[in-house]
Amino acid sequence: MADRVCIVTGGNSGIGFELCRGMAAAGYHVVMVSRGIKRGQKALNKLQMEFGNNVEMMLCDMSDLRNITKLYSEFINKFDRLDVLLNNAGALWGKKLRTTQGQEMTFGVNHLGYFVMTQTFLPILKTTENSRIINTASEAHKMSRLNLEDLNFENRRYSQWLTYSNSKLCNILFTRELARRLEGTNVITHCFHPGVVRTRFAEDASGPMRLFWPLVRIFMIGSKRGAKTGLHLALSNEAGKSSGQYWINKKRRRGNRAARNDDNATKLWIRTEEILDGHQI
Repeated sequence: MADRVCIVTGGNSGIGFELCRGMAAAGYHVVMVSRGIKRGQKALNKLQMEFGNNVEMMLCDMSDLRNITKLYSEFINKFDRLDVLLNNAGALWGKKLRTTQGQEMTFGVNHLGYFVMTQTFLPILKTTENSRIINTASEAHKMSRLNLEDLNFENRRYSQWLTYSNSKLCNILFTRELARRLEGTNVITHCFHPGVVRTRFAEDASGPMRLFWPLVRIFMIGSKRGAKTGLHLALSNEAGKSSGQYWINKKRRRGNRAARNDDNATKLWIRTEEILDGHQI
């Protein structure tokens, strides 16, 4: 068994790839979670050239949350500990699509994916000393208009950017409520804004955003820089002294008023459980 183990979802490209690289360089055995084999294998080959078998790949397409249960079974058949869970997988979709469970795709992958991954792996995280859960959020949360009664945009016009912004607010609220519920355990959690990073993030966008995105990519930061705060939260002693915080550039930030609303954090948790209770996952 490996001495220290971490999981990085969405680890085959962008920020996730650099999170894998950074954790492997720090001496962790890294499980890179990829949605598909083709892109995943390319990334794995690159990482294994640097770190050998200290990096491996497991597959999980989070547009079907049942895949997370399969991932967990595969993981615990190999490992008896999980030191760091880096919830990073996510994207923006240009049109309204549905997950296998019938949820709007951006909300389903970006929020429900984090929630179900965390809940599924929580037993092994709790039995691992000083474990951490790190969630990739975004300053995009400041443009959100979260409606807890319409998380799937059933009763309003679909907006790709607003849906994404809402999901990033969900990431922050989820982190706050998770920290509260983990009080008294050995597990801490944080979330972070990586910066505006040059990744494949908006490749499924539509309309003006699809045209606009390539033009502004030249002004964006690289993935390696974008991963620095996430690695700080996963590895530093400083981040181990608190929980439930939102970070930018390795420093604690408050987020906007909506991101600091603990009442809504609790309500989102309850509403999420209600949504998931309606499906067999």
